[in-house]
Amino acid sequence: MNLQIIFAIIRKQWKDTIKNKSILIQFLMFPIICIVLTSSVSSVEIPGIYFVILFATMYVGMAPIIIMASIMSEEKEQGSLRMMIMSNVKPVEYMIGVGTLVFLCCLIGTLIMGITGGYQGMELLSFMEICSLGLLISLLLGSIIGILSKNQMAANSLSVPAMLICSFVPMLSMFNQNIKTFGQWLYTQQINDILTNLSTHPFPTQSILIILANLVVLVCIYIKIYGKRNLLS
Repeated sequence: MNLQIIFAIIRKQWKDTIKNKSILIQFLMFPIICIVLTSSVSSVEIPGIYFVILFATMYVGMAPIIIMASIMSEEKEQGSLRMMIMSNVKPVEYMIGVGTLVFLCCLIGTLIMGITGGYQGMELLSFMEICSLGLLISLLLGSIIGILSKNQMAANSLSVPAMLICSFVPMLSMFNQNIKTFGQWLYTQQINDILTNLSTHPFPTQSILIILANLVVLVCIYIKIYGKRNLLS
């Protein structure tokens, strides 16, 4: 593995991201909405922290999935991924480079929301840690979709249902017990629960185990799919 190639991919993808408004919007949309609602709508009945937790959970469960899948499928469709692989860029170097950029950009978004929510010190660090774990899982899911998709249309057909389930189930579970029963096994539901009780009961063992189980399952799926399919297929 060549670190220079990985950094070159990160720089290339950063330049492409700045030019690609649809991907740039995905990075910025939820932090901006969170800031606006927290500062303008929050009240005694609906505290500002409610919007921070809600949109942080949705951001973790939505942005990395659709961004990672979109980047990979777009470069497949345009042929730029094939050119990179033919130029001695290893698939793992490409995945690490793109994944690192998406992760860091999303991490900045979660940091903005954490500061907006008034988290400070160790509480802010705990907020970032649990969101980082969720971002990593979503990145894996987005990468799996990217590997499976031949073009952007195929990626959208897979990523939209995945991100809707991951991002909206925690919100819907507040109003429906059946959804909550299903959602308790979903990593975003556990992240939402942890963030809700962060000041009183940070990092409950059961929630962390469920999140790690989600991570292990997706890692196994990723390894199996990555081993069977060509990144360019």
